[in-house]
Amino acid sequence: EAPAQPAPAAEPTKAEEQPRSWGMVAVGIFLGLLCMYIFLVGLQLLGDAFKCLGGRGAGSMFGTISNPIAGLMIGVLATVLVQSSSTSTSIVVGLVGAGQIDVKTGIPIIMGANIGTSVTNTLVSMGQSGDRIMLQRAFAGATVHDMFNMLTVGVLLPLEVVVAAIQGEGGPLFWITQVLTDVAMDGDKSDDPLKDKSPTKIITSPLAKVVISNNKYVIHALSLGAPSALAASWVNTSAGCAPLARRLEDADASRTLLTRRLESGKACSTYYCVSKQLDSDFKKISASGYEKKLTQCNGYIAEVDVEVCGKDKCYLDAGAYYNDYVEEKNIIKGGFVEAAGDIGGGVITLLLSLLLLGGGLVGLCKILKFLFLGAAKKMIMKATRLNDYVAMLVGVVITVIVQSSSVTTSVLTPLCGIGVLPLAKMLPLTLGANIGTTATALIAALSSFTHDAIHIALCHLFFNIIGILIWFP
Repeated sequence: EAPAQPAPAAEPTKAEEQPRSWGMVAVGIFLGLLCMYIFLVGLQLLGDAFKCLGGRGAGSMFGTISNPIAGLMIGVLATVLVQSSSTSTSIVVGLVGAGQIDVKTGIPIIMGANIGTSVTNTLVSMGQSGDRIMLQRAFAGATVHDMFNMLTVGVLLPLEVVVAAIQGEGGPLFWITQVLTDVAMDGDKSDDPLKDKSPTKIITSPLAKVVISNNKYVIHALSLGAPSALAASWVNTSAGCAPLARRLEDADASRTLLTRRLESGKACSTYYCVSKQLDSDFKKISASGYEKKLTQCNGYIAEVDVEVCGKDKCYLDAGAYYNDYVEEKNIIKGGFVEAAGDIGGGVITLLLSLLLLGGGLVGLCKILKFLFLGAAKKMIMKATRLNDYVAMLVGVVITVIVQSSSVTTSVLTPLCGIGVLPLAKMLPLTLGANIGTTATALIAALSSFTHDAIHIALCHLFFNIIGILIWFP
């Protein structure tokens, strides 16, 4: 008995084929832009939340992912849980942009996200389980995506780890993208000329500040650390300084300076060298406190001690100022989460940001599918008769339009199952989808517009490009 002919399920449905009225298109575009705005606000809140939490030490929770294998597994699990590599990579870009993890640590997580996203189309292939032949073809089509990501990680991750261990900073992917980032940002990381000049912040900051507003100068001062106390060799008692006490040596032969503070005397026995960056933060945190609470060293201690600081500023009471105005001062200076404190406000903002981030991205995908999926399916059908490289470009365009590689590959998988799309064409379309999905991370990088954020987004792009050069010459 001849096998039953497969139903033409791959053709666009009547609902998809029906032309959209101008009113529906206008509403769809408005809702799409609204979802994009929600997504970008979520990204900004994510960065603000982690800056707040990290500033108070909660950023150490990410120390465990310094191990590249742990980072890879976290990327896989996070993407499987949220069923979206766009969401997980956007979170990684947000973390890197906020300075909570570095680019080297973020690369394995990005690689893991690429593996995790291939689970979606594997699950879709199980929908063909009613027919053994169709299941075999659909599962083979889904496995194309799995194998490309796993093989690329298998080649690039060990190379990245080994070269980083030898060189000390990063591997080939790290360095290639760093050079491109330097060119794109018109300067290296130390310059960061476009930091905090994101075009998206102009429209997202007003709403984000209703939720949380951080004192970025406190955060920066915390990242620089407290200035170290140095012992003065001589003090000017005629200027009101308390006289130096005698020196004692402990059992370890390390020196300890004991000072006696007189009621009318000023403690001049220790001084602090404060860098220009920290001094600028001190002034911006509190202009009045800067004028009243900080005493410069000139005239109170020996000139030779002042010269130790070189180009740095020398203060007698910078330690107390740092404690009172930096360590004891709240990072959150505004927004409705201010009353919850730094930790509580940071956690609330983090949860809200994840909700907005996921909801905005899901809504955007739904709107784009409604507007373009019928046309996208027609493009896929035409791509089966095109050159492989043109088919790859079609995969890129479709995924950029619908903002989800999962959507693209989930549409392709049933086509493989019914025999319309051969495996030879499934590969270039899938590779194009992998490149197209990196557009979300590049958009996410615009929310912080720092050197590192652009760097990690380019790592995501070039991971896929290098994989294509290896496996699809």
